[in-house]
Amino acid sequence: MMRDYRTFFTIVLASLVGWITAVAVYIQIGDNRNPEVLRWLALVILITPLSGFFGWIAIRRYEWRLAAACCGALYFFTPFVAARIETIISPDAARQTVGPHTVYFVSVLILHLFGGLALAWWRGR
Repeated sequence: MMRDYRTFFTIVLASLVGWITAVAVYIQIGDNRNPEVLRWLALVILITPLSGFFGWIAIRRYEWRLAAACCGALYFFTPFVAARIETIISPDAARQTVGPHTVYFVSVLILHLFGGLALAWWRGR
């Protein structure tokens, strides 16, 4: 049962804002993998955990260390899991050194969405 709805909805809202931003940036980039867009691809991977972190410390400032550890772990481990998902689903795309890596980035977006919602649910309890 949920005990702290304010914390839950603040973290969910912050994570969703970051996730929507990441999806919009990824859609705008498309299959373009020029060196000029690499910063934007890094933003796709970074923005959801970062916005979830800011939502968490906005509502509970005294938990900033826990928020940094959890959101940092979400940011750090998601690319490894997404890369593994890509090697399982489409091994030919994973072997390419340069390519769109669509499965990888979609996996990152899905994992960040579920991870942000799971963190919000955990802190709301």
